[in-house]
Amino acid sequence: MGRGALLRWRNQTFVRSPREAGWSLVELTISLFLLMAVSLFGMNTIVSGFTMENWSIGQSMTDAYAGIETAYAQRIVFNNISSDPRWSIFTYGANAVGTTTTVTIGQTPFNTVQAQVTRTCCQYTLDPTTAAYSYMLESYVVYTSGKRSYCKVSKVYRTQ
Repeated sequence: MGRGALLRWRNQTFVRSPREAGWSLVELTISLFLLMAVSLFGMNTIVSGFTMENWSIGQSMTDAYAGIETAYAQRIVFNNISSDPRWSIFTYGANAVGTTTTVTIGQTPFNTVQAQVTRTCCQYTLDPTTAAYSYMLESYVVYTSGKRSYCKVSKVYRTQ
């Protein structure tokens, strides 16, 4: 018989031929190794998804929140931009001073995902005669996980 027959039953005792002596141990070792490799890969995948180590999840959440910032900047009433507390106005060429807040950008099974949003607004004079203004509304969404940071910028130019 070949390797497929691990043990033979003869006269109430187990008898093996000299050729089959170590094959059951080899087959058992290979099977255990393959089982452990597959289970280790599966556990690593599951754990990385639950502990937010999958970097693409954080990037997707940051991108989505930057899209929300863009939508809000496009829909704000033009006359209310200068008085809106979300964006702090500074003159072009001055030091960039913005309003920084911590926002929730998403939810994982174990915790909420937070990011820093810095909003700035530059005011430009288009025509000195009519005193028409334009605004550049910028939002910087920065997500940090450990030593890595991911920044998504949203810029909206509004004019009268």
